[in-house]
Amino acid sequence: MKNYLIVLSFVLALPVLAQEKKENTLSEQKQWKIELLYTHDLLNTSYGKNYGFIFKGKLAYLYRKHITLLYGAAFQNSYISETDNLFTDYVDGYTRDIGLYAIVDIIYYPLNKKKLYLSLEPFIGVTHLKSKGTLKIPKHSISEKYKNNYAYFNYGLTQSLGYKINTINISGFAWLSLKGFLDNGRNRPADFDSRFFIGMGVGYTF
Repeated sequence: MKNYLIVLSFVLALPVLAQEKKENTLSEQKQWKIELLYTHDLLNTSYGKNYGFIFKGKLAYLYRKHITLLYGAAFQNSYISETDNLFTDYVDGYTRDIGLYAIVDIIYYPLNKKKLYLSLEPFIGVTHLKSKGTLKIPKHSISEKYKNNYAYFNYGLTQSLGYKINTINISGFAWLSLKGFLDNGRNRPADFDSRFFIGMGVGYTF
């Protein structure tokens, strides 16, 4: 009976020991990662000067020798000045879009030292686009203010090439919104709800 109780106690303790070992393994790794990225929109340069940023917060879920999996959220803010619009001289205004997305980051380290890495990051969420300005046609004595708001479901991928220096990450990336490419043939790669950002950013793990 005594031996039976010892064996039973050992079996019941195994899940606790395994969980403790897993927690200790994760605690040795950096679990959180934050990133701040500067963006430039390649598809919409003809509308005017543009710039923006993306802020991300991610939590590590899985560590392997060459693979790390994280999940989290991203906030995107982009601005396009339409004053220098190449399509017309009659617009004085801007377009801004703000997005909030859920993200999953799959990081691959090709080398054992885990310094250089490649990242593939799908995202899905909502973007709110706002256009505001004035349409002026002096020849016809027209001056009209306009304001438009449009919220839409957005999804896509981010691909990054980066390098780790201790807890700091430096990366170059391409951020592609697939909205306008995959929705029933509505192929509008140069419209405002289709984005192709490139840029550079910095991250910190802790």
